[in-house]
Amino acid sequence: MKRLAVMAHFDPRGEVAPHTRRHVTALAEATDELVVVTTAELGAEARAFLSARARLVERRNEGYDFFSYKVGLDVAGDLTRWDEVVVCNDSFIGPLRPYPEIFAAMVDRPVDFWGMSRNNRPAPHLQSYFFVVRPWLAGSRAFQDFWRDMTPRSVRAQVIKHYEVGMSATFTAAGFTYDTYFDYDEREARLGLARARWAALHHWELPRSVVTLKRFLRLFAAFNPAAGLADAALDGARLPLVKVDTLRYDPYYLGADSLLAACEQRYPREFDGVRAYLERTQTSYAERPSHIARPAPWPIRPAGRLLAYRTG
Repeated sequence: MKRLAVMAHFDPRGEVAPHTRRHVTALAEATDELVVVTTAELGAEARAFLSARARLVERRNEGYDFFSYKVGLDVAGDLTRWDEVVVCNDSFIGPLRPYPEIFAAMVDRPVDFWGMSRNNRPAPHLQSYFFVVRPWLAGSRAFQDFWRDMTPRSVRAQVIKHYEVGMSATFTAAGFTYDTYFDYDEREARLGLARARWAALHHWELPRSVVTLKRFLRLFAAFNPAAGLADAALDGARLPLVKVDTLRYDPYYLGADSLLAACEQRYPREFDGVRAYLERTQTSYAERPSHIARPAPWPIRPAGRLLAYRTG
């Protein structure tokens, strides 16, 4: 299998973080060509590191990762030359198991594109931090039109709606199918949904309109497995990564500090330097409005201990 990888990179200090260095190295070793598109103002050492392992493209910081994906895919040229095209960013720590093992597990799946995980909020879609496309999809009209018509968007919610969710919707509407490496059973689905509802209750307020009521009810309808089931990384690396934002923001209020400590113990090499990176970059990442919470209503507070990340 011949594989191309396109990776989006950003660092507020113009560096390549230790976990990102390991990811770049793993990706370069597991693929035949790697293109890294960065929106960081790189220092000389960071530029030298990336240039030695990938075809490096530096661009202005606009359009979030999806526009870096577009730039990288454009630079790569004819994508149908590859058996698989891997597209990912630097938003996670991993892989926690070797990429060749992950690729081998997916190579015979009868699908047109695949990724690490799916999210059903606000609509079913493949999560865009890591996905892989097959050559017949890469050569299709739907794929080419999607990327050709893309423009940089400055609002994160709009990027998610039009590009992350929109990509899966566009490709499935054209008749293409997808699957995921990480899958969860019914018990985990119930747990993930309970955790999402636990998080939603931290944002409860009397609805001021039908729109705000619908927005709150949507939080009860689905969960994001990259956050809601992040502790699956500790279960034999079934989810072979941990999202940086899960550790930085603890979006489901499940004990991200405990999760990080457990990961440091279970995967000392992969998580070496992660805690220092989070501390060093803390002031560069403002708290998101969706993560600013009230205390949980007192009648449900005991549930927090039952729903917390399982790190034992």
